[in-house]
Amino acid sequence: MEAKDPFERLKNRILKYTGRFTVPDIARYRKIQGKKAGRCIFIGCTEPIAWEDAQGGNFLCEGHYLTVRRWVEEARSGYL
Repeated sequence: MEAKDPFERLKNRILKYTGRFTVPDIARYRKIQGKKAGRCIFIGCTEPIAWEDAQGGNFLCEGHYLTVRRWVEEARSGYL
C-alpha cells in the first residue's frame, strides 16, 4: 500500500532507488569541482559523479541530482 503523505512517498522512493533511508538534503548539495573518486548513490548508476552533499559524500550524477531535486519539489507541492 502506497503512503498518502508526499514526504513518506519521497522517502520510500529514495529507499527503493538508493537503498538509503534518508532523503538527501538536496538544497545543501554542491557541484564537484575537478576530479573526485566515488559513485552515484543510485543503485547501478555508472554515470560520473557531479554533485556532493555538504560533507563531501553521498554523490549524485547530474541526472540523478536533477531527479532528486524534482522529487523533493514535487513532495513539497504535494504532487509526489
